[in-house]
Amino acid sequence: MKVRSLALLFILASLGCRRHQGWLELQDPSIRMPSYETIMAGSPIDGLTLRALQVAAEDFFPSQGAPRACIDTREAHRFYAVRSGEVIYVAILQDPAHCGRAYPSLDAGARYAISVDGRILRRLLAGEPELAVGQDTSKEDGPEPSALDADGGTEPIDVSIPQAGPVHFPGLADAGTPSPDAGAPR
Repeated sequence: MKVRSLALLFILASLGCRRHQGWLELQDPSIRMPSYETIMAGSPIDGLTLRALQVAAEDFFPSQGAPRACIDTREAHRFYAVRSGEVIYVAILQDPAHCGRAYPSLDAGARYAISVDGRILRRLLAGEPELAVGQDTSKEDGPEPSALDADGGTEPIDVSIPQAGPVHFPGLADAGTPSPDAGAPR
């Protein structure tokens, strides 16, 4: 019994030591790998910057949901990062050429300020107004700021509906019958 247990233990131990080489099957041997020096000639990305890029990408492209159109995938965007002290700034911009388009979508992209510990400090989606340093965001008695006056140049447009009287629409020909019952059968 002891010999049998030892033999079984030896067989199990030797199976655990066997190297699994399934990953070799997935590789393309026709690709020649460049040297480290050639690869290192590109732009280096430190670990903190890589984590900031991952945090921004995971926030901008949620992993859940239905399949996306080509232009809404990570591959159809370019990522830029610059570090300033303890903050890493990341910009995500659409690359319309990836999907055969000539122009990017409106308001496509985002800018992030991410701390070196991986927290999103600020997110600014394309098309959102930029707040000036020291600008008060609390509500006062003045008019509410809107996206229409984000350029800071002109007066805001009054889009309120007047309360006095009914609204009259101009008579438009709709190619229907002129009878008051709209042509209902009798």
